[in-house]
Amino acid sequence: MSNQNINISIKNIVGKCDLKCSYNFKYKDSNSTAKNNGVMISLTYDSTGSSPVIYNNEKYNVSGIMIVSPSMHLFNNASMPGEIVISHTPVKGGKQLNVGIPFVSSSESSNASQLITDIIEKVASNAPSQGDSTNLNMSGFNLQNIVPKKSFFSYSTGPEDWIVFGAIDAIPLSSTTLETLQKIIKPYQFPMIAADLFYNSSGPNSGLQVGDGIYISCQPTGSSEEEIAVEYDKPSTSFDFSNILESPTLKLIIVIFIGMLLFLLIFFGINAFFNLLSPTVIKLPNIQKSS
Repeated sequence: MSNQNINISIKNIVGKCDLKCSYNFKYKDSNSTAKNNGVMISLTYDSTGSSPVIYNNEKYNVSGIMIVSPSMHLFNNASMPGEIVISHTPVKGGKQLNVGIPFVSSSESSNASQLITDIIEKVASNAPSQGDSTNLNMSGFNLQNIVPKKSFFSYSTGPEDWIVFGAIDAIPLSSTTLETLQKIIKPYQFPMIAADLFYNSSGPNSGLQVGDGIYISCQPTGSSEEEIAVEYDKPSTSFDFSNILESPTLKLIIVIFIGMLLFLLIFFGINAFFNLLSPTVIKLPNIQKSS
């Protein structure tokens, strides 16, 4: 293992983990307080009644969010203008899960772009100096609108698991917004030590959904020792007569049957009509004259 920063690139993957780093989420709207920590913007996120994330069959809650500039990771051997990192704490204990999404300078826009831009502008206006805090008072602040539903990379290091989205799925921010971000926080070199990098081509919320009756045992891939055990509930069968009546095949059979009945009725009707019009031949008995 190298001591260099990990480089998020398709060229560096050592294996796939479509099922083995399954990331399923359903985030909820949240209020948030932003704090300027000098080298990052840290954000709070409301806890909800149910855990919004299941990763490798374990439930996670959001423990915090941070925005940094430049990016913590390298992407294709280069830094990106910034990155948002969402931290999650496991309900039953274990490794922390971090989700990283880079920023890219672009004139394009998305829901994620608008939310990140609003956060940066509010912090610049109300908490421009280190140690300042502000209540964002943002309607519709939801990580559901920030995390891409695209392919992602995965790796583990020390007490943390990481999901990182590639440069191609970076959140576009205008150059003005990125300049504002770089004015209110300073660059900081985070130690992101290289580790084995895996790739999930399915992305989050796809494939098997973890829930009652389904168990997925997930381990980092790339080893012949890994095991996957999947158990499914037996599918329940039920008879629904309404579904049968809606069957296209049954409808076709009924149409053919009715057509045949109409044909027979017309055929016998015409036959009976012509029989009425035909002259009746009466056979007389053969009477012989007596001599």
